[in-house]
Amino acid sequence: MKWHLNLCLSCLLVGGLALAQDSVRRIVPGDVLVINVAEELDMKQNLRVPTDGKVTYWLLDPVVVTNKTVAEVRQQLYTMLDKDYIIKPAISVEVSEYVKHFINITGSFVMQGRKEIPAERPIDIMDAIALGGGFSPRADQGKIILRRKGQVTTYSKKQLDKLYAQGERVMIEPDDTLEVRESIL
Repeated sequence: MKWHLNLCLSCLLVGGLALAQDSVRRIVPGDVLVINVAEELDMKQNLRVPTDGKVTYWLLDPVVVTNKTVAEVRQQLYTMLDKDYIIKPAISVEVSEYVKHFINITGSFVMQGRKEIPAERPIDIMDAIALGGGFSPRADQGKIILRRKGQVTTYSKKQLDKLYAQGERVMIEPDDTLEVRESIL
């Protein structure tokens, strides 16, 4: 009986994670999609999203899937199939493999280096600090440097704490660099 309850709870947690992924994570080139229509075994396809962002599914015209959520792609395919091929298709779209994204953690962190960003959710600067193992004892927490696409923004730990208290988050993007220098004291 106990394992049935644990299995049900696990299903709810995994289902909740899938729903969170559906609404948050945007599809990018290199992701692998699994598209399936219930009771139509010949319509199941695994598709790696090419650099142009267009996938060809079954008899449909190419569909641009990049920068869309799984739910948006599912709705688009549903509409296209329902229009010309299958009445109210029970279609599923999942990402079976996400492209890995990384950030660079440099300077006075416990663990420096290139760190993978979790695919299941976006991360903020505090999450990135945690990926670096936190600040080293000699870190200058008054000067946290975020480099993004040629732009440099500097924060202090106090400033970040204040933003978080107001419900604002500084989000991290792939290929960002987070640096904290050592304090000279």
